[in-house]
Amino acid sequence: MTRNSILFAAAAVAAVLSAADAYAADKVKYTVPVLIPAYAMYFLAEDKGYFKEENLDAELVKAGGGTATPALMSGEVQFSGSPSAAISAILRGAPMKLVFVSADRPSYELWSGVPEIKTLADLKGKSVGVISRGDTHELAIRMALAAHNLDPNGVSYTPIGVGAGRLAAVISGALAAASLTLDEVDQVRTQPKLHRIADIKSIVKLPVGGAVTNAKMVAEQRDVTKRFLRAVMKGRRHMNAFEDDAIASVQKQSPQTPREAIRAAYKDSIEVQTDDGTIPLAVQQQEIDARSDILNIPKDKRVTPAQVYDFSILAEVNRELDAAGWKPRK
Repeated sequence: MTRNSILFAAAAVAAVLSAADAYAADKVKYTVPVLIPAYAMYFLAEDKGYFKEENLDAELVKAGGGTATPALMSGEVQFSGSPSAAISAILRGAPMKLVFVSADRPSYELWSGVPEIKTLADLKGKSVGVISRGDTHELAIRMALAAHNLDPNGVSYTPIGVGAGRLAAVISGALAAASLTLDEVDQVRTQPKLHRIADIKSIVKLPVGGAVTNAKMVAEQRDVTKRFLRAVMKGRRHMNAFEDDAIASVQKQSPQTPREAIRAAYKDSIEVQTDDGTIPLAVQQQEIDARSDILNIPKDKRVTPAQVYDFSILAEVNRELDAAGWKPRK
């Protein structure tokens, strides 16, 4: 082989390696707090190859908002499915942005195994279970109490995480009550000693679920953020179009959950969805004020909605998907 041939071959190899690097998938980690139908858009984005289509190597991490928010702030994860839990940190100055909101009200119910506790008023001085302090479960209970002219601080809020422990705490009566998601409700409905105290979703209007990222991702890695949101919105459109696919993806993530419980929770999650993944300015302000009240932040020290929410990338994604006539594939 001549010297020129060797140089040509070396250049060709270098070009191939360079091209491979250029098309290497961007790695991102994202969290969801619970493996329920409300997050089916994430599961479908993986199962149907939408992350791959967007040249993303996306890793799912199950973590509640109390864990996900610090991980997001440190850069350990790039996206969190617990945007509402991150708002408290944002109100204290953490550089994060809510970029997608999936539901405009929480699909929660308050249940108890204590016979004498029958109404929200009966919770005064008692302990109520939530996933983590300051999460949407706690905020929704506070708002429900306030809506009934009851003192939200008259109840103590006990973080009990996710999983079987939540149900056990209610069934055993270890806690006066607990806020349950609808798949959990379906599991406890047949328990003879349990009863529902309140249907939170019929009382409270509160943004729940979606995606939050750190401000650096929005400012410096906007393309990655856009591709992530595009994959998730493809998953969301697939979720809405094909019920059985959504249920199968959730069942894959949570095989111990009965299929009919997943189906019931799926129908509820569709019912409370936002139209396009955004919420009106008035609702943004309501969320900020409600959490600021909890944190005792004076009105003149509160952040503006623009400091918390940025739906500009999501708007681009929706416009482009609509313009292309994109449809989910079965």
